[in-house]
Amino acid sequence: MSWNSYIDSLTKSEWVDDAVILGCTQGQESVWAAAPGGWLSQVTPAEVKAIVASDRSGLFANGVTLAGRKCTVLRDTLNVEGQNTMDIKMKTSEKEPDPFSFTIGRSMQALIIAKGVKDAHGGKVNPLVFDMTAYLRKLNM
Repeated sequence: MSWNSYIDSLTKSEWVDDAVILGCTQGQESVWAAAPGGWLSQVTPAEVKAIVASDRSGLFANGVTLAGRKCTVLRDTLNVEGQNTMDIKMKTSEKEPDPFSFTIGRSMQALIIAKGVKDAHGGKVNPLVFDMTAYLRKLNM
């Protein structure tokens, strides 16, 4: 199965400029497909493990990282059946002054992560990832 068509589907939206699909089952935390030239392809296995960890208690206080960039968790329903998404926002810094929005979706086997364009809020990014996640979950993927 080629995951590239799923990346193409996400990045053809005017609201998304980077996307990645990663394995999320234990031992398969690696990039399966990524948008060409995007930095989300650098998400590490350790970051995937932290995102899918069963202990969710520190997520709102500590946030998560994506490819080494710190993010604040805005909404976590990644493990809530029928929702299966997490909305996060990148923390700003001198090097990264724009607080990009991200949505992470969890299918049965993969994480789908989409990065919004500058000034795109999570409400524009989330539906794309939510729909794809729901579709993949129906296929038991």
